[in-house]
Amino acid sequence: MQEFTVTLNGREVAAEPGMTILELARREGVHIPTICHEPHLAPAGGCPSISSCRVCIVEEERSGNLITSCGAFVTPGMVINTASQRVLERRRTIVELMLASHPDSCMVCLKGNRCQLRQVAADMGIGLVRFQRIPLMSTITDANPFIKRNLSKCILCAKCIRACQELVIEGAVDYYRRGFVARPATAGDTPLEESECTFCGTCVAMCPTGALMEAEPLYRGTAGTSVPTTCPFCGCGCTVRLKVKEGRVVRVIPNNDDPVTRGTLCVKGSYGFDFIQSRDRLTTPLIKVDDHFEAASWEEAFNVITAEFKRIKSRYGSNSLAVFGSSKCTNEENYLLQRFARCVLGTNNIDNGSRLYGTPGLTSCDPASGFFGATNSLTAMEKADVILVVGADPTVSAPLVGYTIKRAVRCMDAKLVLIDPRETRLSMFAETWLRPKVGTDLILLNGMAKAIIDEGLHDAEISEETIDFKAFAKSLSAYTAAFVEKATGVPYTEIVKAAREYATSGKAAIVYGHGITQHVNGTDAIKALTNLALLTGSRSKGTCIYPLQKENNAQGACDMGALPDFLPGYQQVSDLKSRRTFEDYWGIIPAAAGLTAFEMIKGAKAGTIKGMYIVGENPAASFPNSKFVSEALSSLNFLVVQDLFMTRTAKLSNVVLPAASFAEKEGTFTSFDGRVNWLTKAVQPPGQSIPDWDIVIKLAARMGHAMFYSSPREVREEIGKLVPLYKGIGYGSPEEPLDQVRAKGGFRSPLVYRKRPDRIPSFYLVHMTATPDRTNGEYPFLLLTGSNLYHFAGGTRTSRAPRLRKYSLDAFVDIGEADAEKLEVSEGDRLRIASSTSEIVATARISDTLPERVVFMPFALACNPVSQLLDIILDLERKTPIVKCVSVKIERIGSHGQAGSKQSN
Repeated sequence: MQEFTVTLNGREVAAEPGMTILELARREGVHIPTICHEPHLAPAGGCPSISSCRVCIVEEERSGNLITSCGAFVTPGMVINTASQRVLERRRTIVELMLASHPDSCMVCLKGNRCQLRQVAADMGIGLVRFQRIPLMSTITDANPFIKRNLSKCILCAKCIRACQELVIEGAVDYYRRGFVARPATAGDTPLEESECTFCGTCVAMCPTGALMEAEPLYRGTAGTSVPTTCPFCGCGCTVRLKVKEGRVVRVIPNNDDPVTRGTLCVKGSYGFDFIQSRDRLTTPLIKVDDHFEAASWEEAFNVITAEFKRIKSRYGSNSLAVFGSSKCTNEENYLLQRFARCVLGTNNIDNGSRLYGTPGLTSCDPASGFFGATNSLTAMEKADVILVVGADPTVSAPLVGYTIKRAVRCMDAKLVLIDPRETRLSMFAETWLRPKVGTDLILLNGMAKAIIDEGLHDAEISEETIDFKAFAKSLSAYTAAFVEKATGVPYTEIVKAAREYATSGKAAIVYGHGITQHVNGTDAIKALTNLALLTGSRSKGTCIYPLQKENNAQGACDMGALPDFLPGYQQVSDLKSRRTFEDYWGIIPAAAGLTAFEMIKGAKAGTIKGMYIVGENPAASFPNSKFVSEALSSLNFLVVQDLFMTRTAKLSNVVLPAASFAEKEGTFTSFDGRVNWLTKAVQPPGQSIPDWDIVIKLAARMGHAMFYSSPREVREEIGKLVPLYKGIGYGSPEEPLDQVRAKGGFRSPLVYRKRPDRIPSFYLVHMTATPDRTNGEYPFLLLTGSNLYHFAGGTRTSRAPRLRKYSLDAFVDIGEADAEKLEVSEGDRLRIASSTSEIVATARISDTLPERVVFMPFALACNPVSQLLDIILDLERKTPIVKCVSVKIERIGSHGQAGSKQSN
């Protein structure tokens, strides 16, 4: 790219083609005021359909024209003056005109010193406005607890519209009416809660004035401190800034410097942090005495734990103890916790919360493909030519991925192939949408593979670059058009169409979630997806498989070895060489693989597991068959729970330890695509609570195994030495711009983003020759489970965020229109949903997104968890529970306050 010369404020400077005047000025350190400009949005000044504020005007002295610098590109020989008298006078007039229609209420406006209009006016020395005031009137009334609109303060910069349409791709708002009465509004000018708005908060974060504000702010003013950190919810790894005032987190905003998130968040990331200051927080260690808890000192708690763990270990052996780590804790904490289990307790009975949904995707495919997670970055997904989404609704479970997919389709002309029996927000973006019968994904994927091979669309050199291709191709002979169509319920012509789109569109990205991993054949379905990737050579094209992780550090917890059969970095615990690497630092490590989380629970019920240490997880609420799980945990000789709140699991324990939240400690999280992001301490933990890493180190010392780490940084340094995935990683620092950290290698990447020289990819021979009938006469409905946009995991934290709780708390069940008509169910009716395991009550929501005899309920509703309906049935290979669906019957028990019932069968 050849540079050329332009003159900027009397000085010759080098410019590049495609650079705007504003970009050139900022690179050269020349300040140009802006209001409507946003780095992650297309320039308003270059778009004829959007009015720009024109505050950024400059003078091109050769032509004498005044032009907007945000949308005008530099050309050779330009002579640019950013501060001529004409420019300054015109800018002042523009700002005064804005102020003339703006309320004179700066002293009471919640935007305060964060108002960009106020800042620009102050910089220009504007006090009294010389023009007649013509105030805009605003009568919009929104009832949601997230966003408050006062459009009398709107300056028509269109940032909210552009953010919604260019970044989030939701299109909930656009300009309404024209001329002086124009304003950003929803379709029909309805309240936000009646629109397509998901309350992500991106518009609020970008609004330059007080037109869009938090509806229920925790602090009405400007926070004094801004602390960069990472969102503690889903696995996307969004970076945020915590606004702190007087030792309290009062606001969360997106980190605008992050090139991955681009200034966006979701509703949980923007408004779900209130749990940090919840009155329910644990503040002191508790010891159970005669069926009630009494406050204790840390010394007393450690003494009881040490005595009991040593007693159980001495009497019943090391394998009578188990540790359940957390996919919500940091990398450093999970690393310490698995070391505690292996070297202090002497057992490999260590697992983490991702076992509930994500572990098969991280560990099942390694022998063939050599990957342990996503094989490329999230930014690369947006550059894919075709995206195959199966078993996932990222618009709810991983909103940043949902934004990325929608941008790829809308802005980059990518094709989306969607496989989902339910209609989701992605359905309208799909080039092809396949709706298979529940649980038949493996048959459909094998059918696609056969279509690709039959039409010769597979990689020409596949036989030389892979193993078992011929055997794989031969094994697909059973997947005839008739069989696949009958088994899946999808016309075979549509399956062939999807196969062609996937195989012929260049770079391919495969996105899957717990809709795959939580089925009985989930591990095999993941292997079938790997086969698809190998068939078309997608591994070598740069984009490939993205297993979505439901929780913030599910990837990192597994990377750190919080697994019963893997040491950190997915090194087999049974491998002597791998064990010796860690034993040189830690001491003796047991060789036999341990128990998974659900095997621990069954062991507790059977009496073979006597003691457990549970950190940051709530299995009594989140695991299937919660009654059985609670009984199993109650039967333990000794249970220690370490958490933020007195959860259902904590109530069953003998000792409760109060832990610090994400905002009260340091460390790192690893996103699902391998980005390692900082966690920075913003406030002090409440009471006597301390970080999880500190608790583990102190407890290990009491048990005679000193861990010589004084901070998470020292733990991180050891990880860099011993874990191949993290060797040479560039962590940077919390205040360092993220793009610079990325440039230094801020990914845990060596085995993820390149082919492994010691392994040739191999095809899997996986089959499903019959479709299981999960319904029967007694339980005629199939209940699908999934994520909830407004709540997270088991709801332990989000149910304590007042705004999220206020907007979406009651348990609900989505039921199709045809089924609702047969059962005489109306919107808002109370329904009893019963399985062979248990029953719950929920409110009916009539939906047109479901097939007949299929209903849907989300997890994360602590008030009435759907997990009660599920039984503990495990995937035979990876021991993940089958919790995606269950057969149920439905009974109406109340209609608008009236008693009544109608059985589902």
